[in-house]
Amino acid sequence: MLRKLHGRKLAVCLLGGAMYALFAAFGWQAEHDGHIHLGYALLTAALLVWPIAALLSVLLERGYTRSMRQEKRFRTGWAFLFILACYVPMFGVAFPGSFAYDVPYQLRQVVTGAYSTHHPLLHTLLLGGLLQLGRALGNIDIGAAIYTAVQMGLLAGCFALTCGSIARQCGARAAKRAAVFFALYPLHMVMAVNATKDVLFGGFFALTLAFLNEMNAKPTRSLYAKIAACGALAVMLRNNMAYAALAWLALWSVGSRRKGRNAALAMLLALALGFGGNAALKSATHAADGDMSEMLSWPIQQLARARLEDGDKLSDAEKAAIDELMPGEAWKLYDPTISDPVKFEFDTQAFRTDMKKYTGIWLSVGQKCAGTYLDAAVALIYPFFYPYREYRVSGYYVQMGMSEAYDASWCDFDPPESRSLFPRVLTSLMWRFGAKGAMQMPVIGWLFNTGVIVWTMLFFVFREIYWGRWKRFGAAL
Repeated sequence: MLRKLHGRKLAVCLLGGAMYALFAAFGWQAEHDGHIHLGYALLTAALLVWPIAALLSVLLERGYTRSMRQEKRFRTGWAFLFILACYVPMFGVAFPGSFAYDVPYQLRQVVTGAYSTHHPLLHTLLLGGLLQLGRALGNIDIGAAIYTAVQMGLLAGCFALTCGSIARQCGARAAKRAAVFFALYPLHMVMAVNATKDVLFGGFFALTLAFLNEMNAKPTRSLYAKIAACGALAVMLRNNMAYAALAWLALWSVGSRRKGRNAALAMLLALALGFGGNAALKSATHAADGDMSEMLSWPIQQLARARLEDGDKLSDAEKAAIDELMPGEAWKLYDPTISDPVKFEFDTQAFRTDMKKYTGIWLSVGQKCAGTYLDAAVALIYPFFYPYREYRVSGYYVQMGMSEAYDASWCDFDPPESRSLFPRVLTSLMWRFGAKGAMQMPVIGWLFNTGVIVWTMLFFVFREIYWGRWKRFGAAL
């Protein structure tokens, strides 16, 4: 099949083959060896490029149609009810919801009035406000249940509207399949009742992407408003959205010229509204700036690993500088796949006092420990580009149930309490999903595998280029 291709299609297959081959070679070494042997990884990738490209040529050619069939009307309202109904059983399992991870820290801000942009203020105010409403009604679990119900409704609404957009672009059959995916995909069910900012962000992100695709086909004023509103909410729920949108605008403006002007203008409006909304909330709550360490995961991991594994290569001045940034030998807490243990102990104030000095230390240590820096970077990110066999992220990173991280200095009331209707199911899921990342569940474990998800998404991006649908590729970029 590959030999019959030429031009754009051949280039897409070779590019896709090269990317998948590199991901596989580096990911395999990161998971099995813990160290990257650069020459061996590149040689392995070179040998894999052609067979992967040949497989892509077969897969990309199949299942594509340029025309939309005549189909019955898709009903968005029914899709909403169907998706929401599929989340209700998990609501009963986790009742009044899963309030773990960041929830105690966000609730503390609302109770004490000492707000911070470390967590999205929009989410903090919604979550904390409803929990406080429950306290005022005499039982904080009432507020917890209201929040979970609101979140489930918003998520189901975002997904139903996304399906409605898909129906207008691809037909009712494609929209119905999407609705089934949004309703029955296990990760959606579990996270629908989990009070983390990522859930609502995911819903508004999906809706923004769907509207961007629709805008590329037929721009309207209504779509401008929808993209601006959904994109702004996504920006206010995660800074990652702003970073992604800014990078996308830079690339899209160069590559699309006038063709992508409508989508670019809509995203610029979304960014303006999102930044403006965050600024207004920060001013209203007098919130302090978040910890800068959240932006330094890579260098923190690299310095910690170098101090831990290559101490004999470092000068006394370099060791002392790392110890200043990671007091109490916090670098010994280094976990290859998650930066939080070391990052939580990182002395951001010390870093701010002399950023030039510590940046210089990072560069000088990197010159001596280039391989260690590469190992640290790949170990931190490989689960995002490689279908891992074992879930290694600490169990507290994705939690179900209730957190125990409440401090008596501010929490002089009973925190939310689990009242699961099916406690044995909840206990099983807390271990299998939270501690083990669902890898203990046959088939379902792979559906939760981030590497598999990213590889699948990347395949659809390649398909847009393969068939020359540049506007849709631009939205997926």
